[in-house]
Amino acid sequence: MAPDLDEEDPVLRAFRLAPVVYDEQISDEEREAVAAGAAGPFTPHEEVRAEIRRRAEAEGALAEYEEIMRARRRTASRLR
Repeated sequence: MAPDLDEEDPVLRAFRLAPVVYDEQISDEEREAVAAGAAGPFTPHEEVRAEIRRRAEAEGALAEYEEIMRARRRTASRLR
């Protein structure tokens, strides 16, 4: 579990505790795709947050984005 998840959030807790049931067969092609993706490449967390911030700003929702980040006890990403 990621350390920044709010332990008191009942929805997140329900998702973490929910059973996972696979009712479909996974093909060899799907297994290969998952294995190939597991090695990366990955986008750093800071870049993802900066892109979300840029999009929020472009759509006029920067104040809402920053409010959400404050509510989650995170600082807003700054543009580089």
